[in-house]
Formats: sequence, structure tokens, C-alpha cells
Amino acid sequence: MIKIDFKPVDWLPDEKVKTAAATRQMQELVARLADAPKYHTLTTEDRNQLIAEGYAPDLVDNLVLITQRADDLPDDTINTGFNYAAFDTALFSAEHLKAHLQGLTQGCCAYCESYLLASNAGKVGHFRPVELLEKSTLLQQNQSISCSPYYALAYQQENLVYVCDGCNDKYKGGQFPLIGQRFPLIRVEQEQSLLVNPYLDDPRQYIRFDPITARAYPFDLLCAYLMETDELSFTEAETKIWSSPDLLGYAPGFENLPGLSLWLESLSEKKIAQLGKGYTSIEVLGLNRPELVVARLNTLGQLHLAYGQFKQGKQGEFDLFIDALPTLQYRSMCIDVLQSLHHQQSTSPVSASSEKAPPSHEVSPHVAAKGDAFANWFKASLRYCVEESQLMETQRRNLVFLSARDKLYGQKAKEKCIFLPLDWQRDQHKLIKVRSHRNIWETSLSELASSRPMELLNLFTHNQIWAEGPFDALHSA
Repeated sequence: MIKIDFKPVDWLPDEKVKTAAATRQMQELVARLADAPKYHTLTTEDRNQLIAEGYAPDLVDNLVLITQRADDLPDDTINTGFNYAAFDTALFSAEHLKAHLQGLTQGCCAYCESYLLASNAGKVGHFRPVELLEKSTLLQQNQSISCSPYYALAYQQENLVYVCDGCNDKYKGGQFPLIGQRFPLIRVEQEQSLLVNPYLDDPRQYIRFDPITARAYPFDLLCAYLMETDELSFTEAETKIWSSPDLLGYAPGFENLPGLSLWLESLSEKKIAQLGKGYTSIEVLGLNRPELVVARLNTLGQLHLAYGQFKQGKQGEFDLFIDALPTLQYRSMCIDVLQSLHHQQSTSPVSASSEKAPPSHEVSPHVAAKGDAFANWFKASLRYCVEESQLMETQRRNLVFLSARDKLYGQKAKEKCIFLPLDWQRDQHKLIKVRSHRNIWETSLSELASSRPMELLNLFTHNQIWAEGPFDALHSA
């Protein structure tokens, strides 16, 4: 990841009107639900009334009001927001806007720096997720899922990034880790994000790359440790890492680096959390996923060749040589590789990394498992719905699509009910049953996830769908 010089582009006149209207209406609709009672949902009459008042049907149909029960919450909590279909891709991914974002990144993913333009593999994503929020710690395999509070940022250009499917969908998804409180309890600008923002942050202050293995490592943590324990300036610590890349053999977390654990024990919890921004970003974005590491490794030979030509040609200032290098993708790694070669040859005729163990291209289970994640729109759409009379039911649980068209959630008058997020690791193997007006047939979450959004919504519109147990019985509110 490398710094991107963000500049907004003018919306077309009709786009400016549409984005402003959509944002205003979303904020007004959620504000209307501020005093909604627990355990109730929007009825067909409620939604028709909102449409009659002038609110856009696409927003009203995908407006979510549920009472959610989750393991990480002490009480049942009202959750409001919008399903994926409320957000107009024709606006936040308009061709001229996408082309502008491509230009800002030179056609590379804003997160992993893979070149995407040649294969048209890039897309417009949201830095702060707008449809789904997944909250977890790095030690948890499962996330607590809720509607995102950042829906009003859907068309804010500062929140739009040109990204690859791997970083944005398979790994990041709806995650947005931070320290302390989250919007709307505080303003968005006051949040202490643990995800590096390539527009606002200098990513190289947090993430750099091993010149031997091409793996990302948390530079912020290692640099802070060297600066304090060795009494070095930032530049001296940076130079030490380039000159002695054997230090990176302890990456990615540096848990076994001599003295680091004792040093961390001397720091406050807040300081330790702040030093986790680089590591968290690497994990959340999957910057060390195997296919990405291999792609970076494939560029190392070219960099060694380019540096050899520089040394033979005596082409002047080294920094100017790096700046002039005709490299688009993985530029941050290129800087580390070339700087490491330059500093090692300046200090010793023998590379300091020559005795380093052969690189391993394995990744932690946390990173590998995330690659099998369901699509963001799919996770944002599905919940278990348990009515008051079904709390003790353990053999089956109703599954709903959070749309006004869903047969149970949107169309049927219901008694009091709670909604539970799916445990995607545990529940992905559960048997799903579909009752139509003719018969009952079986499917799975994986098969449902392979459907297109409108196909899946049509299925939930005309059929009753549930997951087979066992489930734990639930207590009443």
C-alpha cells in the first residue's frame, strides 16, 4: 500500500442531485425510526406510508428495522440501516468516477497495489462499509454482523476507492476495526481507525515489505520498538531495517523478537492498540495471501536487475533512480527491495540477509480462512428471524432476506420477534429447506450464495425458507 494523492472529481449535474437526495432521504428515514419499539418490524402499511410521503421506493423497500440479538451484546438492540440494494452502483461506480479513481492509483488496487487495468478487474469499493458492519478481534474467526452506521457515506468520494475483489470482498468485507467509540456515538472524523487509509495516511508509516520474502510486515510496530530500545531516530531505525533485513524473520507479528514482549508490557493498552494499525491492516486486507505474495515475488528479479544496471551505470542520486523507476504495481515493496540492496552494499560486501532461512509462503489460519468468505451483499441480506412463540424451538430456524419483498420479513404480519446474525463458520454446513406452494426441497448456504441477488430475492419472495437445527433455545426478552 502506498500514499494516494486524492482529488475529487465533479459529479455530473444529475448525479449531484441524485446523490444528495439519496443521502438526505436515508438520513431522514433512519431518523424516523429513532423511537421505534423493540421487537417490531416495518409493516407493509408503514412502508407504503413512507412512499406516499415522497421517499424513494428503492430506499423504503430496503430500509431495515430489526431487533438483533448477538453474543457480544448484553441486551437485544434495535438495528437500523439499509440493505445492499438501497445503494445505486450506477452512481458510486459511474464510469467517469471509476476512471478518475483508476487514475489516482495508476490502475492499481488502492490496498494491495496489484495492477488491474489491463484485465478490467478493478471495482469501486467503500473504505468505510455502508451496507454491513462486521466487528471482531483478530483472534476471532467469526464476526458480529449488523447494519452499517456509515450508509450516508455511500456516495462520498473520499470514501470510494479503486480496489480488487480479493482485498475488498474476500478479505475486508464489512470489517472496519477501530479503537474506542464508533459513529454515531462520535463524529466520523473523531474515530481512531485501525485500517490504513491510503488517502489520509502515509501507508509506508505502517506497512512495509520484506525484501527477501515479499511479505508485508507492520513497520509501525518494529520501527517504534527500535526507536525506543536502541534510542534511534526514525531515519536511523528505517536504515537499520533496510541494512539488516534478518530482523524481518520475526514478522509478521514479531512476537519472538528478543525483548519485544517486555517492551510491550511497559506500554499502556492504548499505545499498544495504536501500534496495531499496520498489523491489523495487513490481516484485514489479506496483504499476505499466498497468491499476492507470489505475484510480488515475481517482480524481485526485475528489481535486482534494475539495481545492477544502476550500479554499473553510476546514474547519480539513488532516490532519483527510485522515483524514475517505471513501476506501477507493488511500488511500496519496490522501494524496500531497492533500499535494502543499496544499504546492504553500502555497509558490507556480503548481504546481511545471506544467512536468513529460506522464506516460507504459508499464511496464518486467520488469513487463509477469510479467503472463503461469502459475498458482502449476501451476508448483509440474511438473518435468522425468531418470533416470540418460537424462542424454545431448537430443530429449525426461519431464514429471511432483509427486504420488503421477503415473504416472512416484509409481507407477513408478525408477532414480536428477534433477529440473529448467522454464524458463517458454523452454519455454512447446515441444511437449508425451501417450502414452495408445491413441495419442499433442500439446498445450502453455499448454493444460495452462488445465486445472483435478484434471483435470491425472488426465492425469498415466494417461498418459506429455514435452516435445520440443532439450535440453542432462546430466552425471552
